[in-house]
Amino acid sequence: MQNEAALDPQNRALYTDILRAPHGYRFDCALATTYTLDFETALVIPASLAFQAAESRSEVLDTPLALLEGLERNARRIAIFCESGRIQGTPKGVSRLTALLEDTITEVRAPRGGAFHPKIWLLRFTAGNRPPRLRLALLSRNITKDASWDLSLALDGARGPEENPENQPIVELLSRLPDLASGRRTPPSARGISETLAQDLKSTIWDLPPGFARAKFAVNGLSEKCWKPPVGRNLGVISPFVTDDALIQLTRGLSPTEARLLSREDELANLMEDTRSRFGRIDTLDDFAEAGEGEDGDSDDAIGMATGLHAKVFVTERKATTLVTVGSGNATTSALINGRNVEVFATLSGPTEKIGSTEDQFSAARLGRFLRPYEARPPRLDSVVQAAEKRVEAGLAALSSSKLTMRCRRDDDAIRLTLSAENLRLPDALDLQAWPLVAGPNHAVDAGRLADAPVKLGTVALRDVTRWLGFRLVDREAGIDKLVSIGAEIEGLPADRNAEILRSVIENRDAFLKYLALLLDSSEQGIGFSAAMRKGRGWREAAGEEVPLFEELVRAFSRDENRLGDVDRLIERLGPSHGTDGVSVIPADFLDLWRVFRQAMRQGRNRKGAGHA
Repeated sequence: MQNEAALDPQNRALYTDILRAPHGYRFDCALATTYTLDFETALVIPASLAFQAAESRSEVLDTPLALLEGLERNARRIAIFCESGRIQGTPKGVSRLTALLEDTITEVRAPRGGAFHPKIWLLRFTAGNRPPRLRLALLSRNITKDASWDLSLALDGARGPEENPENQPIVELLSRLPDLASGRRTPPSARGISETLAQDLKSTIWDLPPGFARAKFAVNGLSEKCWKPPVGRNLGVISPFVTDDALIQLTRGLSPTEARLLSREDELANLMEDTRSRFGRIDTLDDFAEAGEGEDGDSDDAIGMATGLHAKVFVTERKATTLVTVGSGNATTSALINGRNVEVFATLSGPTEKIGSTEDQFSAARLGRFLRPYEARPPRLDSVVQAAEKRVEAGLAALSSSKLTMRCRRDDDAIRLTLSAENLRLPDALDLQAWPLVAGPNHAVDAGRLADAPVKLGTVALRDVTRWLGFRLVDREAGIDKLVSIGAEIEGLPADRNAEILRSVIENRDAFLKYLALLLDSSEQGIGFSAAMRKGRGWREAAGEEVPLFEELVRAFSRDENRLGDVDRLIERLGPSHGTDGVSVIPADFLDLWRVFRQAMRQGRNRKGAGHA
């Protein structure tokens, strides 16, 4: 958000901008909350934090070595909390690297029975002895590849000498997150990140966008107390999903000329005429597809990919001040009236002469050029489809709230998987299929009797074992189906699973050398993937402008011995394995050189120990 009109679409911030460290700082840890999530986006995030020079999302996904290094370096420094049962399913298998997200992603449920709907990022960056910096981002989008029109607010700040009471609502949210886990306890690393960042947040003072003088935060869904956006002498609402109750309460005391609304065409059609008459101007997006994330299971498919309107904004004026509220909450009953949903809001305020009026935000020169007036039409209702969708949603809720356990048993060189469920009761009209997520839906088995007896999922290679499972719920009457991914407790997982994943990605000598280059990268913000791949072409001699890996080893020994520790662990985990070409993955002459470095590291630690003694 920038000066003048806060909702100007030209004020565009990319997702990668939110993750990028300030100049001179390094990423330390992060916490994110989201309603829905897809694994491809979740895999890209650790790599984006490690290698901020990556040109595109697809470039990252097409570089398994960089994905692996990002996960190895950052997965345990990131905690993602998402709504249980809302991880997107896929019509194909997923990368086996998804297994390395098992302790990064925690599925949770809203404590008051609604949707867990907040979308925030809180990141901490460090720089030697300097005080750490925090960044708080409130988004309208989820951790998916959704291309909807959305809005984000990113604030940077540092800890002050006293507590900042305005941050307390988000501090409480972070403190309670670990105890909202559904079906599986919150991993210790995620709990630690949540507690540490909550402590940092208590005294953080934010650098506000130009023109704004104050930022206040609010969280709904943690108690019976329900916060609503402030309303002054007028009101502008942008909300993909709307309900009559919420809009009536928000516009109470306003004349139609003082209220305007931007929403989705299908949502507007479902409103009562009396509700629509409360707004002097109602618009929809022009030239954008009207599809998006569902809410509470009573709108669009909450799992499907989305384009169209996704931003949530409330704008009003009081005296000479403009207040802009952004966040995750729609103008719906669950978000603003009964407070069943967990939602996060930020209200920024400042002089109207600097920020612009409510009408300025929707002006034809800015946001208005993307809008068209709503033309009333009858709602499209299909009672059969609606009933089927409710049954599928009920089945999803039952499945995601049950206790799922997957047991592993070695069978020669493979792992035999069995799935069981406790407290599962599916609607009678639903069929259920399940499969190991990496293997994909082609390996689906009938799981309709999962509530009564364990289901055999078949046999997979150890490197393809993960606690993530794919499910398909199908309504037999209407043919409505839904693909989702849900995590299970996993028992009997062999200790060398992660090492097997490592060996499957570092499959030959060339891959080993390239990965070594990624491990030894010493640049402040990480190097680009293409540069990393070039730097791995050899370890003894430079090629053109490239830095030879021997010099990188020497530099790491003198400046950052932790990176040499990473190399040592890599060599131990790879062991004497041979690649797909039958050649030893680790060159013998490199091992000879490494023994010298290992001995020097040991001697250095002994000298430090003697000095302390």
